[in-house]
Amino acid sequence: MKIAIIGSRGLPVVYGGIERHVEEIGRRFVERGHDVTVFGRKPFSRNGTFNGIEVRVLPSIQTKNLDTASNALAASIRVLFNAFDVVHYHGIGPSIFSWIPSVLGKKTVATIHAQDYRQRKWGVFAKALLKQGERTAVKYCNATISVSKLMAGQLEDKYGKHVHYIPNGATLLDVPRFDRAANLGIEPGRYILTVGRFIVERGFHTLIRAFGEVDTADKLVIVGDTNFDPAYSAELRRLANDRVLFPGYISGPVLNELYAHCNVYVLPSTVEGLPISLIEAMSFSRPVIISDIPENL
Repeated sequence: MKIAIIGSRGLPVVYGGIERHVEEIGRRFVERGHDVTVFGRKPFSRNGTFNGIEVRVLPSIQTKNLDTASNALAASIRVLFNAFDVVHYHGIGPSIFSWIPSVLGKKTVATIHAQDYRQRKWGVFAKALLKQGERTAVKYCNATISVSKLMAGQLEDKYGKHVHYIPNGATLLDVPRFDRAANLGIEPGRYILTVGRFIVERGFHTLIRAFGEVDTADKLVIVGDTNFDPAYSAELRRLANDRVLFPGYISGPVLNELYAHCNVYVLPSTVEGLPISLIEAMSFSRPVIISDIPENL
């Protein structure tokens, strides 16, 4: 079977949860004998093969509102000219275009990772489009998946159609040596860790303020950054003292080292689906402090 995956920034993972999810399911599809193509975009990926997955880079309009949507539209048109059996959309934004391959009889699947219109960064028009993408994903795709049991129930009640619950997960790994992560200027067991995109809903500003009131020699390591909200990124750095580190995007073995050896993992977010970073930290048996939103609990 030939499978096209649309909605991620591409592979290998350098950015976020959807990309991590796509890498894991794509690799497993390949292991089962399927041909998998992931459509990505610059500067996150390049044409080639990764873990047996074909990666195709298509153009995008690199602005906050149009980057993902324009790339998903280009990919949705491209799959019309290829013999894909299944087109798998990730995210409610890209799913708004899932009707395009459907008109030619291609099977479509949508995975809903979060209700993105709940994020404050989107304006009225963008939120309306995201809500339409959610509706399209549930009402018109051949199958719809939610990574959150809570969200799956909400979507079923809202649209009157079955939504498959398939949660995010983590591969259980042996605890790695604290090797390359030491280059960040931290010691094992002497830092607090959080991972995520720099958006207001992650609550990193709240975390930095709270950390500033704690008398500890531990450092706070905030892994991630932003593409289209430099003002919030600058605000975080303004709030931080010299015990707060911003190493940027980190993935792969170094991120596993950070998870495995942190004193505690913190996730202060106000909006989530089912956060992969939290699950990966817990997979290394690390204690966690989380905001008490239903998705985290």
